Order: sequence, then structure tokens, then C-alpha cells
Amino acid sequence: MKPPSGLRGSALVAVCLLIPLSPAAAHAAPPARIPVTFAAAPQRLGPPGPPAGVLRQTGCTITGSTAVCDLWAKNGQLVLPGAAAPVPIWGFASTSDAPAGTPGPVLVVDQDDTVTVTVHNGLGTALSLAVPAMTGLAPDHTGAAAGGSKTYTFKAGRPGTYLYEAGHTENGARQAMMGLTGALVVRAPDAAGKPSAYGDAASTYDDEAVLVLSEVDPAFNGAADPLSTDLRTYRPKYRLINGKAFPETDPVATDVGRKVLLRYVNGGVLAHPMTVLGVDQSVVGQNSRPTAYPEGAVTLPLPPGESADAITALPGGPDGRRFMLFESGSLLNNAGQKVGPTQIGVSPQQAFGGMMTYLDTNPLPVSGDHVGPTAAKVSAAPSPVSVTTPVTVTADFSDVATGNSAIDRAEVVVDDLSVAEGTGIAFTAGAFGASSVTGATATLGTADLTRLSQGRHTLWVRAHDAAGNWGAVDSVTINLSVTGASTTGLTVSPNPVGGIVDLAVSATGDDSALGGTVSAAEYFVDAAGANGSGQALTLNAPGTAISAESGTVPAAVVGALSEGRHTILVHTLDSLGLWGPPATIDLIVDRTGPTLLSGAVLPATTNGTNGSPADPTDLRINAAFTDTTAGGVHGGIAVAEGFIDTAGADGSGFTFVALDGSFGQPTENTYALVPLSELTRLADGAHQILVHSRDTAGNWGPLTGLTFTVDRTGPVVTANATAAAGVVTLNATATDALSGIAKAEFFEGADPGAGFAQPMTVVTPTTFRATVAGLANGAHTFAVRAQDAAGNWGPVGTATVTVTGSALIFANNFDTGAWSQQVGTVRVAPAAAFGNSPALTVTGRVASYVADNTPANEAALHVQFGFAAGTYNTNGAIVDIFQGRNAAGAAVVNVQYRRTAANGSQLRTGLLNSAGTWVYSGWAAVPVTAATVTVDWKSATAGSAVLTINGAASGTASGNTSNRKIESAALGVIVSTGATTGAGAIDNYTSTR
Repeated sequence: MKPPSGLRGSALVAVCLLIPLSPAAAHAAPPARIPVTFAAAPQRLGPPGPPAGVLRQTGCTITGSTAVCDLWAKNGQLVLPGAAAPVPIWGFASTSDAPAGTPGPVLVVDQDDTVTVTVHNGLGTALSLAVPAMTGLAPDHTGAAAGGSKTYTFKAGRPGTYLYEAGHTENGARQAMMGLTGALVVRAPDAAGKPSAYGDAASTYDDEAVLVLSEVDPAFNGAADPLSTDLRTYRPKYRLINGKAFPETDPVATDVGRKVLLRYVNGGVLAHPMTVLGVDQSVVGQNSRPTAYPEGAVTLPLPPGESADAITALPGGPDGRRFMLFESGSLLNNAGQKVGPTQIGVSPQQAFGGMMTYLDTNPLPVSGDHVGPTAAKVSAAPSPVSVTTPVTVTADFSDVATGNSAIDRAEVVVDDLSVAEGTGIAFTAGAFGASSVTGATATLGTADLTRLSQGRHTLWVRAHDAAGNWGAVDSVTINLSVTGASTTGLTVSPNPVGGIVDLAVSATGDDSALGGTVSAAEYFVDAAGANGSGQALTLNAPGTAISAESGTVPAAVVGALSEGRHTILVHTLDSLGLWGPPATIDLIVDRTGPTLLSGAVLPATTNGTNGSPADPTDLRINAAFTDTTAGGVHGGIAVAEGFIDTAGADGSGFTFVALDGSFGQPTENTYALVPLSELTRLADGAHQILVHSRDTAGNWGPLTGLTFTVDRTGPVVTANATAAAGVVTLNATATDALSGIAKAEFFEGADPGAGFAQPMTVVTPTTFRATVAGLANGAHTFAVRAQDAAGNWGPVGTATVTVTGSALIFANNFDTGAWSQQVGTVRVAPAAAFGNSPALTVTGRVASYVADNTPANEAALHVQFGFAAGTYNTNGAIVDIFQGRNAAGAAVVNVQYRRTAANGSQLRTGLLNSAGTWVYSGWAAVPVTAATVTVDWKSATAGSAVLTINGAASGTASGNTSNRKIESAALGVIVSTGATTGAGAIDNYTSTR
């Protein structure tokens, strides 16, 4: 017969592409059709013959209104296009002897039949049956035990198309994914003398077809135990219609001017929107329930587990046209199979596959031979095959059952069936001229093979008879090796290499993808030579598809390599005689040890008790190392170590830690801790920490010394003092052989302890000075000592001076409680602002102060004290911290303190004039740290109170004070006008006439 028009031939055919819609828009008015040209892809099967008509009775035995059905669940296999091997399935069969299939047999019953289905479980776990849309069939969570059976009975009261599947047992969902699904059709009575989907005129049809949609993931189906496979890895590679993927799907046989009922059943786990190109679909039912009226749809969305009934009316016109039925929401391919240009270096095209078939209007031939020969027993040898070896294709052809014409020729087409018939590689041997040809052969020469890429290729075989018909194709797959076995997992050890040692080379040769075996392997250093000229590697499993490879690069070869980067190349020979592409790895040759970039010992000077700021009980050694070989190739730092003064053997020192947590970088910042107890054996003086590091190639770098000093002896102090008008100037000079001088202090009388005496002012790095006022007349002996940078306090040096002309009234630094009076809760505690010496705490608003009653009818008074505002916050309130009082205890002069958010901490002085009115100076800023505060008050017609802060005049209050005298003085929190927070301190009080 003549080749049908439409997509059956090899020409390009113009069709109309309907744009797929989203589910929400699937029932909207159809969009405009856009002409698109598709490459034809012929079916493996012959013409569909006459129109399909109505479904024949299958799957059940019907007696009266009773239908008895059997489903046998068993293991089976599914052959898929391009797959290397059949895929395991679990499927249903209609008899105990029939093979399992997916989907299972179509069960066809009539409306209102009482249906009994017996499930025979040939699987290893319990199995039940579910018909999700069928009323009257309760979920079964127990099912038939392995090897057992169970019967389900229900009334088919509603016509339509139903899904049946593995039911609600523990493993039911996975059993359905393995293939245990099928379709149940409940036929409605005819309407107006024609078959009808739902018994009404709107759903009448001429032909019908059941289309069970599903997917297959070969990895899931082929797993050792699909019931425990992680479903997050489920990735379907094939999409099937009635268990077949295009180009092996069966067309729907119909004719022009006929209405086709498409019974869709989605037995998969994915949604499948289905489209027919060139015609519309009219949805008459969904999930076995009729629609209120037929709904037009270009694309019919079909969620998992649901069914739909759609009628397609084919237009009139010439016979032979095909209308493509396909899934428009996904890729139409089979596991990404490629066809098309097969030359090396030219990218192949995606092959058509998946959920695609045709509504075929080709009529049944009236007479003559219109069907081409069939092909069978197709084989190819050798396979796997090298590109250097010809392939012989063998096949049998027969036209006996399809017209009994003589077979005059046959051909092989590689991968791409879109090529024109008659342009393939011809069969050159065989008894052509008869209606049956056995053992015909064709040869793919090396010139044919060199145009192909490495991997699997499909060889399509077809024959031609004398009546002019090309027959259906059959195929065989070959595995072609173009580049040889692959080499993976290449390692070289040691790497980097520093010494002149043997290198161990290991890799894996793999020819499993091509079906061959590993025969040999070799390596080269830096540049590959001719195949077979390298140094041989040993195979641990020669003659197998995968083999470990190992060998040695001799030390002599390593010793001849220059410092820097080199390359090791390994490739593998397979049983087909091809050397594979080389695997490479960089080899770093590094014979130079790392060097020190920078380093320091903290502290640089120690007395054996003071450690680093971060680690007070240890010396901390910081060191940065870098490693660079000749040619600028960076190795990595593997370890670092140190020694005290004398180096030991490499690797025997105390270890360093990488700051980033691990070694291995070309530059590493490191540190080590040396306990201070390790210094007890060291004499005073300069010492060294000797440091170096080793790189990953095993090279130790040079030792570098980092100097530190051990100093356990404090400075020696000489002191002298001079006195004038009751003021003593104390000078001291300190010397230390190993360390600088940090500070000095003095005291008179009892030793308060090192660090707790009065601080002295630095004049030069080695000289200090202090001024002492308010001393009583007579001889005074001052003790002076100094501390060096290592923290050592030296011995005391003394200076004696005689004071004359002193006007001292009272002095107290709160070391003793020599005050005349205490009011409230008086707290004395070490204050950091005054070198941690005892000081009066100033806090709160409640009266808490000390008083001195030594003044006697004083007409002039000089007062000096240290004040540290600290955290004492009055929030704007005013606090009297000093008062000079008369004989009645009333204040006549004062110093007041306040802190505000705007102005910070401030002081002022005030006096009570003869008229009984207080007169104040302006507010002056005072630091929160220790400040020296003085007040000079006098009784006179032009009296005054002068405030000085840290030697600077800070305010004056003036007035007639001639009738005022001072009999006592108070210091602390005397009066407060509001609440306060925090605390300050007062120390070193002195009053003189």
C-alpha cells in the first residue's frame, strides 16, 4: 500500500499546535491554532486497521447482571525504549499463567452489575484492592496475605471510567508505583441507538479507547527493596500510555467524521495534562460523574488518581490523517534519549518519546498487499564494540502474514528514524526475493562508526516488499566505545613530596558504561607519550569492567624533578583495544621549608608571675609562617614548634596551634602557650623562643629566635626631699638593669603595701616627683619605691626632711579613723581613682560624712582634698560634699556637686555673708577621675571663697564675712536636694590656716 499521508512517512508534516493551558484555564475557549512543522516519527506497529468501535468485553465473566473478575498480582518485567535491560514491575494479570502487565487488564462491566473481584496475591507483602471513585467499596487496610487471595464485591451503579489500584495496606502506595494499577469501565446503556458514555445523547460516540497514564523510575523499580527506598529520590524517567512509551505506543484506530471517546485514567503520581493537536476535546465526565453539560477543553488536566471521559469529533476529509495525542505539560522523551546528528562533535537532538500517540484515520485496505514485512530476531555483534571494529547486524524478515509479497531489500537506520525510508545502511547478505528472509546481514563499517558519539546507539531495522511497502521497524542497541575506558579516582602519595622517595600512584579503570573490560593502564609524568609507551600500572582485577590500578613512580624519577608543579597522567586500555582519555593530577615538588613572616613573645618582659594579657598564666608566642616553593607554587604549613633557648631534634619542641583551627594553608598564623612555671629554671636576663615550621611535603624551615626577658629584680631607688613653708618636694631616681621603670610611689609612716602608697609624677623615664603640703613642723621621713615593666617592685629608698613654718590644722587620707565625728553610715573602701588606697565613698542622698573639730575660731582656712566623681549621678540635684562650720555647727562656706545630662559633673563654692545670705560662684566642670580640689576662705569685710580644681581657678564667691568664723569642717554627703545614683570617692584631706 502507499505510505499514508500524515506522520507515518518520513516527510515533514504541518500540523496545528494548540497552546497548553493551565488547569484553571483548560475549559476556556480554545486559543488560535498556530501551524508548526514536526519531524515525523514512524510507529513501530503497522496500520491500526478498522476503527476501534466500542470496547469488547474483557477481564470479567458476565452472567446476567453478575460480573466475576480475577486479578493475579505477580512480578514481571517491562521493556522500555532505549533501556539497557527490562525494568522490574509488579503487575496484574487476568489468569494465573498470563504474564504481569502494567497497567493490569481492563475490566469491562455493565451498569448495575454486581461485580466480584478476587485478588490473588503473588507478592511478598499483603495486598488489597481500591477503586477510589466507586461507592459501596470500603477501604481495606488488611488485604490478602502473601500467597493468599481476597474477594471484593460491589455494585457498579454509576457508569464511567474508574481507576483500580493496590489498596490501603501499609505498602499500598509503593505497590501502585511499582505498576499495580488498571482501569475499570462501567458501560452505560445506548442512547438513540448509539453507544454512550453516560446513557445520554450528549455522550454518544463511535469509537472508544482506554488510556491509562503512568510513570516509571527505573532506579525505584530496580531497587533491591522498593518498599524501603527513599521516595525523595523518586525521579520518573519514562511516561507511559497503557504501559508503553512513544514510539511504541498503540495508536487509536478511528476514521474521518467519527466521534472518539477517550477514557483517561491517571494511575501515576504526577499530573498529566493531555492535548490532542488539531481538534478539541469535549469533557463529558470526570471521576465517573457526568458533567452538567459537555465542556470544551484544548488541554485536559488530569491529577494523580483521577479519571476523565472526553469525546473528540474528527473532521471530515481525506483518510490517512493522524492527530497527535500527547502530554503537553512535560518533556516528550524517554530518559533523555538522544537522536539526530550522530557525528562526533555535533550535539544530538532529544528523541521523541513519553506520553504520545495518534488518533489514526487510516481505513482498512480493501484488497491487495498494503502492509510491509515484519522484522524479528534483530541482533548486532560485537557489542560492546570499538569504533575500530565493524558491526554486523543480523535480522529475519517476513511478509507471509502481511501480504505474502517478496522482500526485495532491507536497511539499518542509526538512532534517527526521521531519515527518509530507503536511505539507511542496506542489508547486503540474505535470500532476498522470497516472502521470508532468514539471517540477513548488514555491516556498519568503521567509517559509519567514527561518525557516532561514544555510548549507546539504537539500530532500527526495516524491510521493503515488492508491493512497495516498508514494514514496521524493530531495533537492537549497541554500546560503542570511541574513547576507551575512563580513569577515575587518581591519587598520588605523598603529595606534595619533599624528599627523594617513591610515589604511590592509584586510580580506578572503568569500562562498565561501554560493556567492555579493563585490560591495562599506564602513567606518564608531565607529558603523555604514545599509547602503550608509559609506565605500566598493576591491575587488581584484570578482565573485569572495573579494576583498581596501582603503581610506583621511582625515587630516582622524583629526584630528577624540579621544584614546582608537575602532572601525573594515567589512562586505561579496554578489551576493545582503545586507550581512554587521561586522568591528571597535580604533583607538587617542594624541597624548601617554610619561613617565619613575623613573631612576638607576650609579654616581652616577665618576672615569672605575669603572663600575656590574653593568657595571664602563660607566655604567648605569636608566629606567622609561609611556604612557597621555587616557581611560586605554594605548599601548605603542616605543623609548627618552638624551643626555649636551645633547639632540640626536629619535631620534639612544644607545638603551635593554627589560629583558623587547622593547618594546611600556604600561610598560617599560629600561637603557642608556655606556662610560667617553665620559666623557674631560667636565670634573669634575655632569652629566646626558637620557632620553625614543617610543610606538608615534610620540609622543616630554619629556626628563628624571638627574644624575651626574664626580670625578677625590682628597680633601685634613691630619694631626696626639700621643704619650704611647710611644703615638701620629694624627688626620686630609679634604675633597673633589665627593664624600664613603670611607676613610683611614696609613703610616710606605716607601709601600706606595694602598689598602695601615694603615686608620684613621672618627670623622665627614670625620675619621679611628688609635692606634699600641710605637714606638721618637725622631721619627716618619706619612703620611696619603684616598679619596673616586668611588674617587680624594688626595695624602699628613704629621704628625711625637716618642716618649719607649717600651718597645718588637720590631714587624713582615710588610712586611719582620726576624724572627730562620723555622721550616718560612713564607708571607707579602696578606690581605683586613688591607686586603690582607702577613700571615703560618696553615694546616696542621706547624710553620711566625717567631721574635724580641730579648727579654732579660724578667720582664714585653706582646704584641699581629692575628689573622683566616678558614677555619682545627682540627676540635677545638688549635694554639699564639704562644709566649714561655725561654733553652732552651721555652715559658713561649702563646696557643692551636681551632675546633669547637659553639663556633666560640676562643682561650685558658696559663702554665707554677714546678712545671712548665701552667695555662690558659677558651676565649673570637674572630671570623673581623681581631681585635686582646694577652697580658700577668709573672714573680712571683703570676704571670699575661691575654688580651684587641679590647680586652675574655677570660681569665686564674694561678700562681707567679717562676723563669720570656722570651728569645724565636714566632708562627705552632707546635704542633698534630691535622689542620686552611683558613687564617687574623696581622699587626701588637708586643712591649713
